[in-house]
Amino acid sequence: MSLRTDRVRITGSFKRKEGVSKEEFDNFWLNEHPKLFTSLDIVKKNILKYEQAHANEVVSNAMAAHGLVIAPFDAMAIFEAATFEDLMEVFTSEEYRKTVGAESVKYFERGGQMFAANFATILDN
Repeated sequence: MSLRTDRVRITGSFKRKEGVSKEEFDNFWLNEHPKLFTSLDIVKKNILKYEQAHANEVVSNAMAAHGLVIAPFDAMAIFEAATFEDLMEVFTSEEYRKTVGAESVKYFERGGQMFAANFATILDN
């Protein structure tokens, strides 16, 4: 088994901004953010895959009741590209900052956590 050499990923984990309802946040994250993000030329050029995860409070509470530690985030995204340079070109671009970045700070707390990774798919049914 080996790590993939044709793609890399950055994952980001984010918290909902205080004062933003779960409904407002979920609507932005699922419906508005993807439109903004995928409309950018730099994204069309560099991003191969974009996936979202939305926190499930019921399941998180059940897992916590069994002693598991739950990450304190409301959303996660996986961004995949051919190289880390392609990913960084997106997230450091003026185009991204002026559109997606500017809109996201209305819904997300500052200080989301990013994780850059080479990866191997172990199981994919």
